[in-house]
Amino acid sequence: MSISPSASSIPPASPPSAPGPVVSNNDDVYMGLRQSDRLPLRLAVAIPLALVVMYLAMGELLPAALQPGQWISHTRNGWLQGWLCLPVFFGCGSPFLRRWYVSLRDRDTNMFTLTVTGTGAAFGFSWFVLLFPELLPASMSSGGHAPLYFEAVAVITTIVLAGQVMERNTYDRTGAAIRALLDLTPPRARRRRAGQETEEEVAISDVIPGDVLVVRPGEKIPLDGIVTAGESAVDEALLTGESLPVEKRPGDSVIGSTLNRHGMLEVRVERVGEDTVLRQIVRLVEQAQEEDAPIARLADRVSAWFVPAVLTIAVVTFFVWWIWGGERGAAFGGIAAVSVLIIACPCALGLATPTAIMAGSGVAARRGILVKGGGVMERVQRLTTVVFDKTGTLTEGRPELLDLGVAPGWTSGRVLAVAAGAERFSEHPLAQAVVRAAAERGVELPTVSDFRATPGLGVAARLDGSEVRVGNRTWLESEGISCVDLVSQADAFAAEGRTSVYVAVDHAAVGVLAIADRVRPTAAAAVAALRELGLDVVMLTGDQETTAQAVAREVGITRIFAGVLPGTKSDRIAELQREGRVVGMVGDGVNDAPALVRADVGFALRSGTDVAIEAADVTLMRNDPSSVVNAIRISRATLRVIRQNLFWAFAYNVAGIPLAAGVFYPAFGWLLSPVFAGVAMALSSILVVGNSLRLARLNP
Repeated sequence: MSISPSASSIPPASPPSAPGPVVSNNDDVYMGLRQSDRLPLRLAVAIPLALVVMYLAMGELLPAALQPGQWISHTRNGWLQGWLCLPVFFGCGSPFLRRWYVSLRDRDTNMFTLTVTGTGAAFGFSWFVLLFPELLPASMSSGGHAPLYFEAVAVITTIVLAGQVMERNTYDRTGAAIRALLDLTPPRARRRRAGQETEEEVAISDVIPGDVLVVRPGEKIPLDGIVTAGESAVDEALLTGESLPVEKRPGDSVIGSTLNRHGMLEVRVERVGEDTVLRQIVRLVEQAQEEDAPIARLADRVSAWFVPAVLTIAVVTFFVWWIWGGERGAAFGGIAAVSVLIIACPCALGLATPTAIMAGSGVAARRGILVKGGGVMERVQRLTTVVFDKTGTLTEGRPELLDLGVAPGWTSGRVLAVAAGAERFSEHPLAQAVVRAAAERGVELPTVSDFRATPGLGVAARLDGSEVRVGNRTWLESEGISCVDLVSQADAFAAEGRTSVYVAVDHAAVGVLAIADRVRPTAAAAVAALRELGLDVVMLTGDQETTAQAVAREVGITRIFAGVLPGTKSDRIAELQREGRVVGMVGDGVNDAPALVRADVGFALRSGTDVAIEAADVTLMRNDPSSVVNAIRISRATLRVIRQNLFWAFAYNVAGIPLAAGVFYPAFGWLLSPVFAGVAMALSSILVVGNSLRLARLNP
């Protein structure tokens, strides 16, 4: 069984690269945090300490038997909170303190500036209360006890740590993708010296251009080169996206790391090291990652003006009270300034994004959509174009018998029985598709004898005394078998992007089989749903134009890029981005890895390669194109909730800061105590969390 021979083209060789590490070390510094910060360890320490501080601070809300007052006095409770909060703030949160200092030094305010300023004010005020309670006015105490805010400090620090751990894990994905790519190269090869019949096994690093390598059936081709002897079918799906194995004969080019399905090949090496196609893909992945600018976070954008404004208000509040507040103006001014910073403490703001992201990610996970990090959600909801790889994404990824035509006097059942009987001993994927189809339809196969396979052409056998041939038209006609009566049916199959395989019995053509990669049942509905969401849909494939057009018509895609190589796929994504589009790429193969990283968002099907999954931002566990639709709907809902959370968080600040500053004191005698500032901060957090939990009811 065979398809028409074709030669794979290899991209022009790049100049040899300078020696150096393959995996980039760009993750040494991320968001101002270093690898040496040991964020997971800091988080593991912060979580139990924060829980204990919360229990001590809020234990009065528990049943009487569980309240901390049953075993510790109020004074000792406060001191214990302070000592437990100390390692959380200065130890676990030290990377944020350093980033806070850098943001002030460089005048580049961000989320760290906002977080550390607020928590630092709460932390400092709480220790002031512990050390100098007699300096506080009586009006600033509640029930004879001064307010403490250690639990807010510990919880906010822990939440921010958790978010940074998630971001760090996401940032490392490119290094894992590159390592997976390099693992595809076989470590050793069989080399045959000129004029010698014996083979020697050598390390792949010892092979030089011009060496002849022997590749046995079932082995990977070690390096790029030219076939000098032998014939076989080579599976190039991982690197080119072509779903059907490509027949190789002397003179055809082959790509390293592709799989030799059957037949012995001798390959003269043309490219080694950094010049191979696989290494070019590695460079493309690295380059795409380096050019991927970090996303702008909503909280950071508003922090640029909010942080300076809060600091200014706090300073102005102190001096106004000090100058015009009378005998105790300085004391009241200091307390009012601290109240401003406490009520502006980003508890609700710190919860606004992570709680919504966690809720949205949970909804996505329950629907088989794994999102790598919260920043991905923001990029997904901004998509304007979705690009689908064809093979294994819009299609099932393996050839199937979809149709057959018969000559007069023959039935489809008889033709299928004859073809499957002759193909039953062949290892070719097209042959396996015919045998599977016969088994699924319960076709009884005739007795086979004298089986012969001709690589690149087809198979021949004797079935119940008849001579049967199954292969391409060129081969049958070279044997004197006329296929003219079946050509019109074969042409119709070709117009639909299907491969035609002819069947002949006793030198007469009796049928033609139409074999192709079947389109996934949900593909057309997914494309239609994406259009309803306002997105453009594009198909990108390494397959030939005819096959690509046929699949595009079936699923409803009007714009396609066909016959593209791995490097070209990445270039096509970049081309769409230059048009001003925000691009999502959906793929499953090694050849898709550069495009997945180059895209603003990469979606990988779980049935795909580990390389594609590692390179992608979103993994679709159900191998269903409609999961892309669900991912976009979930991300849009999540970002909508985040914006609502941020609105309420800042609305609370806008309303509370003037009250905390004492703006209404001259007219109404209103002066917000830090106690009530803490209550307002807690209520704003509850509002944000409750709003985020609404996502759990989302049904995309």
